[in-house]
Amino acid sequence: MGKVLEMTLRQSIIFCAVAALLAACGTEKQADPLTGGVKAIMAPLGQALGGKRGPAPTVPRTNLEQLGVPVTVGEIAATHTKFYIVPIAQTGSVETWSTSDDITATFRDGVLAATRGLRADLMESATPSAARLRSGSGTTVRQYGVLDGGDRLVRFNYTCQLSNLGTETISVLGRQHLTHHVAESCQGSGPPFTNDYWFESSGKIRKSSEVMFPGLAQVLLSRVVDK
Repeated sequence: MGKVLEMTLRQSIIFCAVAALLAACGTEKQADPLTGGVKAIMAPLGQALGGKRGPAPTVPRTNLEQLGVPVTVGEIAATHTKFYIVPIAQTGSVETWSTSDDITATFRDGVLAATRGLRADLMESATPSAARLRSGSGTTVRQYGVLDGGDRLVRFNYTCQLSNLGTETISVLGRQHLTHHVAESCQGSGPPFTNDYWFESSGKIRKSSEVMFPGLAQVLLSRVVDK
């Protein structure tokens, strides 16, 4: 119980710290900067998936590094939104990351595998491993189980083709990274889509452009702060 309480308190402190950073970066005056900052973190993600446009706050890298935990920044270009997530749980190669109000994204071996707290959630999935994607050749198979707004589980099946797009130097919040770019083009029972992954030499995914599930806008995820 003590360890659980300690973890919960630590997460609360982290979320409040990020919120304070966002509030400090804003230009509008608020009666409660901390509350406004918390909303600034989570509102963009919820609004983007609900078809609304939200603000796109930017926190300097140095401030994010001061949090002392890994940080990933997400961007949804179609709705001009940005959000920040930090890890809250890990079991083996499965990691769950969260916004300040418990909207979560779960990654299996670094690949997006589930979401919780959205209007429509990716409840379950079968996704290729990072090593398989990194190979940049051959085909992969994806399966999605999506809980729609009417509480129905809708299933999608896809076959995807991998393409090796070569070496690229990318910039993540002002820092350069030498990466290997792989594209995954998918066709199946829903709308077609293409995921892109930028791998470092260690095999870690530094950046990705993925669909949470078929029919949804691309989400650009960039790991800013490592462990």
